[in-house]
Amino acid sequence: MYGIEAQWKFALSDEHWNFVEDLFESDVSRTKRGRRRSDFRAILNAVLWIEMTGASWKHLPSHYPPTQTCYKRYIAWRQDGTLQKVLERLGATPQ
Repeated sequence: MYGIEAQWKFALSDEHWNFVEDLFESDVSRTKRGRRRSDFRAILNAVLWIEMTGASWKHLPSHYPPTQTCYKRYIAWRQDGTLQKVLERLGATPQ
């Protein structure tokens, strides 16, 4: 069901990223355990891929950050309203 379409790589353009970038923390430094935090833009691309395709998280293509990382951010962004703001801003962006 998700063959070729699931491999479609969604990526925000620089213009669209600039439109929503201020909604995310700018700190991409290391966590308490010394692991590098994943890039918020890459995670957002994964979240938007899920939103656009309607696929389940287990079908997230491997070129995105780890599924667990993306899902954890997705939940946090839904709860704090960040995802809604992103969708509103991107929906208002001229095509």
